[in-house]
Amino acid sequence: MMVLPFPAPPISVLAALDLLHGVHGREGGQAFPPSSVAELERPWEPASCTADLAEAIWSWCDDVVLWLNHEYVWRPAQLIPACWREHPHIARELPVLAVLRWEAEASAAPEQAEEWNRYAFPAFSDRMTDRLGESTCRTGRHQDWPARARYSSSYAT
Repeated sequence: MMVLPFPAPPISVLAALDLLHGVHGREGGQAFPPSSVAELERPWEPASCTADLAEAIWSWCDDVVLWLNHEYVWRPAQLIPACWREHPHIARELPVLAVLRWEAEASAAPEQAEEWNRYAFPAFSDRMTDRLGESTCRTGRHQDWPARARYSSSYAT
């Protein structure tokens, strides 16, 4: 096969997305109070989710990373490292990228896929490559954030 299919989200992620799509469709009619939307689990923001849903998102993102590295990465500098969960800048953006791609895959028209290919993925890839810099993570040797010690007392590590 020339191209591999995009990994489907787990059922729990699909259920959360379906609920949000239902809310999004009703927002104009105010059938759902906007303040309640903030209380819903949003798969593109795993911190808003229960531990079980967040783990399903992270597992899906593992599959998405494998897919991205197979389908879109040509140069080693562009690889999403296996230690991506250890990099908050990647872990924050990857669920967004995955949801956007899933929505593009489910679209009845090609515009969302074109936007994902033209804007979402290249912008993610450029930011990731820039932020990782010359780290050894892409070669399989995780390199901790150089400023970790400075911030370890302020933030959970």
